Amino acid sequence: MVSGQWLLFTIHCSLFTVLFLSACAPGRQEIKPSKPLPPAGEIISHIEERRGKVYSLKGMASIKGTYNGKDSNFKEVLVVKRPSKIRAETVGLFGNPVFTLALDGPALSVYKPAENIFYKGSISSHEIKLPFPLDEIEGEELANILLGCISLIQYGNSDIELSEAENSYILTLRSTDGFKKQVITTDTRNLRLRKSETIDDERGTTLSATFDNYQDIGSLSFPKEINIQFANRPDTIQIKYEDIELNTDLPDELFILTPP
Repeated sequence: MVSGQWLLFTIHCSLFTVLFLSACAPGRQEIKPSKPLPPAGEIISHIEERRGKVYSLKGMASIKGTYNGKDSNFKEVLVVKRPSKIRAETVGLFGNPVFTLALDGPALSVYKPAENIFYKGSISSHEIKLPFPLDEIEGEELANILLGCISLIQYGNSDIELSEAENSYILTLRSTDGFKKQVITTDTRNLRLRKSETIDDERGTTLSATFDNYQDIGSLSFPKEINIQFANRPDTIQIKYEDIELNTDLPDELFILTPP
């Protein structure tokens, strides 16, 4: 009889122990495997391939700019052709152009009809006031950004890391002399370009461009919002494309202004 009671007591204690430990045990956490990093060369190839798919653009954009401490908002007709051709017409209240700029590589021409001002020369020697600092960016680099992509610096080595918080790959390119680098952020899901920063050891960030609001235009996914900031200054350009066409034939004559 005693042995039977002892057996029953032992079973009760065992059940109590199991239930107690089960209640106190921490919930099992599923350990997710780390996302494997793609090779840096894969992201570089994707950027270069993407750049080759968009070679021209024309359309309307809303632009908000800050330059030399002055804020401005205006409508702009933009025409861009690779490698370095840009035409920008600022539209007035009645739809008429009030400022026209044409860029063909280093060649710059500007027409301001209200002031009867016409300028033809180069980016490096102009004295006319422009709505953004062309002296801070080369024509090809600006054209690439307006076409939804970026230029890459001449680099000697590269590395890549994963930002799980932002679901981004961060690619860093470094020049062979070590004094310049480019930090490129892409989406982990589709490698879409999010941001590019060019950083100089002496001047800090010389150029920053962000790309957002991707939409399908034809067979291409294109960022319809692009923000550019120049050289640690408050000078910025915020571009919101409204109605654009990609990869249309554009005559070179569009990018050369003639005196009125």
